[in-house]
Amino acid sequence: MKTSVLALLLLAGLRGCFAQNAASDSTAGSSEKAAAEKFSAPAYRATLRRFTARRLRLAARYRQAPTRVARAARLVEARELLLTALDSTIFPAWEGTPWAFYGTTWEPRRGRIACGYFVTTSLHDAGLRLQRTVLAKQTSECIIKNLTSEAHITRYRGVEPADFVRQVRALGPGLYVLGLDFHVAFLRVRAGGAVQMVHSSYVGPGTVVREAAESSAAIGSKYRVLGKVSDDDVFVRRWLLGEALAVHGATVKE
Repeated sequence: MKTSVLALLLLAGLRGCFAQNAASDSTAGSSEKAAAEKFSAPAYRATLRRFTARRLRLAARYRQAPTRVARAARLVEARELLLTALDSTIFPAWEGTPWAFYGTTWEPRRGRIACGYFVTTSLHDAGLRLQRTVLAKQTSECIIKNLTSEAHITRYRGVEPADFVRQVRALGPGLYVLGLDFHVAFLRVRAGGAVQMVHSSYVGPGTVVREAAESSAAIGSKYRVLGKVSDDDVFVRRWLLGEALAVHGATVKE
């Protein structure tokens, strides 16, 4: 990549998210757009409450499971429930919310949200007990290391975007958190191989977007760190049981 292009990417990144250092098919896309256009704050909160009730019932079944195999089966259900909540409700609700360097809004479509806050707020809305503000202010790698273990983290240096997306696709379907030089985002890999980037974008529309990762203007980065949180049973169990997530290695306290 030419120096001038790298300089432009760096400049764009520096205008990016707060304190960060570090596709679905056409039918699905139409459904997502329609869902976004029908957003209602009361309906959103009501739907989140229904997901919470389902999570709590599943948590009770997990605790009552008599065998290790039975508990593992409940975690499979939990993983699917978490992904459903994000795909069907949380991501569509936040889509279109304006990005801002210091954006901290709690409510979709009202105010503005930075990339780190989008990641932590989405997980909070899904039911993960975390320190939303403290975690959102950390470097993207710190965010990922607080969500999942090294066993589920992969790092990439000097990989072109198209090659990176191909490598992510090879890791299989699931939910990932992606840390870039100056940005943090979700990657959602579908069963059919589509890789979708879901993030509060400082480029393009300057809003929360769900877009094909390979064509995202924000995916360029010298260094990338990727955490596959949906494969981490500890993460899924913590979400299922409502266990609080402590923040380790924080460099920004307030």
